[in-house]
Amino acid sequence: MPLRKLAPLLGSALLLGRALSAHAEELPGARSAGRGGVGLANPTDVGEVATNVAAVALGERYDLVAGGAYGPDDTWLGRVAAADSRTSLVTLGATYTYRLDDVEPPLSALPGWVLDGDELTNTTSHQGFAVGIAYPFLDRRMSIAATGRYDWRDSEQEGSSDAFNFGVSAAGKPSEAFTVALGINNALDLGYPDSERTVDVGARWEPGPFLGLEGALRTEWMGDPFEESIAEHVGADVGLTEWLRLSAGWQHDDGVHTLGGGISLVSDKADLDYSLQGELDADPARLWHSLDLRIHF
Repeated sequence: MPLRKLAPLLGSALLLGRALSAHAEELPGARSAGRGGVGLANPTDVGEVATNVAAVALGERYDLVAGGAYGPDDTWLGRVAAADSRTSLVTLGATYTYRLDDVEPPLSALPGWVLDGDELTNTTSHQGFAVGIAYPFLDRRMSIAATGRYDWRDSEQEGSSDAFNFGVSAAGKPSEAFTVALGINNALDLGYPDSERTVDVGARWEPGPFLGLEGALRTEWMGDPFEESIAEHVGADVGLTEWLRLSAGWQHDDGVHTLGGGISLVSDKADLDYSLQGELDADPARLWHSLDLRIHF
């Protein structure tokens, strides 16, 4: 069973994840960040296995990803992920993230003795563990998946909280070059501050080994998409040589426009991805740096 092989890989990677440590919204991996936050419909991006395990099941791979990010609000993040869609027909994926930040708490969380203008820290650690299982069929032309996750946080001003949740997703390949995916994330309304209950739709067109175009839309789960804001994500990656790829992307979420770019060194055995994201019109500048190492077995 793939679980026996996946477990020791992820277990050893968790030690690295602690060493790499670290918005209520989870930051994407370096490959996704450089492409405008897309990845739902990318069968090769194991770094996003918490949401795209259905797409990963459309191909045969056995990958391990470890990386981290640094950004505004004194944010440090470490992530490890692994997926096996090669050992058996059933695809298994798992990921662990650890993030440390200092984001201003809501007014309801402020202690009563704080005066207007006082500086107040709110150092918070966020941790999450997700496991996904997917089943492909029609000769890996379609797949369905379910993901369970457990998240917990410890905040200086807001205290501690935790929650279980789950999501479902599906992906398909109408043609060899085209992949589409649909996902529902955090289906349960538990009031956990780090959870976003969303519906995501994505599509990726990859006509050859040197070009990929991808887009995604996100809206609130159980909300009205015509009244709630819709987040748009678009990205592209271009291979300059067999070992060098460049990427760029744009996203619009909750009125904020973000541009991203990345560079990837790729090979048969390992890839190294770096990305830089920045919010437009932000003063002072809000920039996120991400770096991932992925190993192919």
